[in-house]
Amino acid sequence: MSSLPLSQLKSVASQLTPMAEQKSRPLNTDEIAMAHSVFGADFDVSQVRLKTAWWVLKTYAVSPNGNIYFNPKDWIEDFSKQSLGKKSWLIHELTHVWQLQQGLKVVRGAMMNRRYDYRLAEGRPFFSYGIEQQARMVQDYFVRREQGKDCSAWQACIPFL
Repeated sequence: MSSLPLSQLKSVASQLTPMAEQKSRPLNTDEIAMAHSVFGADFDVSQVRLKTAWWVLKTYAVSPNGNIYFNPKDWIEDFSKQSLGKKSWLIHELTHVWQLQQGLKVVRGAMMNRRYDYRLAEGRPFFSYGIEQQARMVQDYFVRREQGKDCSAWQACIPFL
C-alpha cells in the first residue's frame, strides 16, 4: 500500500474545511432591509441561515431548503457592505428562498431547467420562466434599481414588485 508524501497530505488537508470551522449565521439587520426592499416586508427571512458547506463549488451557492449554502472560501460576513455584484448574489439566492416559500419545487425546477438567460416578454407570467431565470430576473432588477436605471419591464413581470 502506497502513501502520499507529507507535502501532498498537507496540500490536501489545506483544501478541506473541518466541520468545526463550518460557519452559519442569520441575515443581519441591513441584509434583511435589503431583502425587504426587493421582496416586500412580508417576505419571511427569520429562519434563513447563511451557511458554509464543503460540497458547494467555489463561486456558487445553493438554496435547496430555505437556507443558503456557500463554499467556505466564498463566506461573506456582511453582504450589505459588499460590492453590488455580491449584494445581487444574495438577492439571487434569496429569490430561491422566496420561491420555496411560494411552494415551488426549487431543487426539481433547477435540475429540470438550468437556464439563467431570459428574454422579458410583455404579458408573459413570471412563473412561466424557469427557477434560475426568475432568480436572474430579480437579480437584474435589483442591479438596475441600484444603478438608477429604468426597471419598468421587470416591475411589470415580477409579482412582488
